[in-house]
Amino acid sequence: MVDTNKLVAVVTGASRGIGKGVALELGQRGATVYVVGRTTAGMSQVSAGGRPVPGSIDKAAAEVTAAGGHGIAVACDMSKDDDIQALFERVKAESGHLNILVNNAASLHEDMGKRPFWEAPIKLADIIDVGLRCHQVATYYAAPLLVAGGRGLVVNISFYSDAKIHDPAYYAAKAGLDQLAASWSEDFVPRNVAAISLWPGFVRTERGEEMLGDKKEVFEGMGMESPRYEGRIIGAVWDDPEMMALAGKTVIGAELGERYGVTDLPGFHPKSLREFYGPPHPRFDLE
Repeated sequence: MVDTNKLVAVVTGASRGIGKGVALELGQRGATVYVVGRTTAGMSQVSAGGRPVPGSIDKAAAEVTAAGGHGIAVACDMSKDDDIQALFERVKAESGHLNILVNNAASLHEDMGKRPFWEAPIKLADIIDVGLRCHQVATYYAAPLLVAGGRGLVVNISFYSDAKIHDPAYYAAKAGLDQLAASWSEDFVPRNVAAISLWPGFVRTERGEEMLGDKKEVFEGMGMESPRYEGRIIGAVWDDPEMMALAGKTVIGAELGERYGVTDLPGFHPKSLREFYGPPHPRFDLE
């Protein structure tokens, strides 16, 4: 018999950054968290540009358990449909249901901001595969488990569509995530599952700090969000008895933080970048 009272979550791209932060916040709630990524403790992972990246799913899962949850590391190449299918078959076998799916995996490259775009590596097009397509596949396999849980939440980690600091493929993927959340909702809402697309601000991730190197002091005064802030936002959405009112919407993390009274780890309130980078598409916007 499925114990639907047990909070079960899958977080992709959880070796580091926002994904790891979300996993840790859910772990503090006592959740079973499937920490999904390619980097295992025994494997040195490199970025698409060939740069070594920090963190591992094993370390992150151990931290989830230490925080009070049950962290389960799952090695999964999100570019491979069979890997994704196997992930959710494991969730079904071990937990029987799923409450929260966080679609966060992405293929990032150090040359994403290079202009003109045609002088950047063509490999940046992989962002559309691991960053958009993989999340359609993941949600496809997760859907029956979300419905089985009786109440579900899917969160696509997206970004401001007019920031103009990354490669066109990056923004195509993020715009696609916003549309997917809206389209999924047509089938999910009658089954008590809410799908949203979430725009964080600039986040001080481990990888970002490594890439900034000696220049990172430039960002000290920008009020960058911690990787765990979006996890707190997702927790607040889950706790909201009116969660279904957000279904199909593209929401800005800092604006939800203000709505729910959620602060970041240092105790400050991140600010919305709507004024600088524009709002979500009017069809998806809460305003």
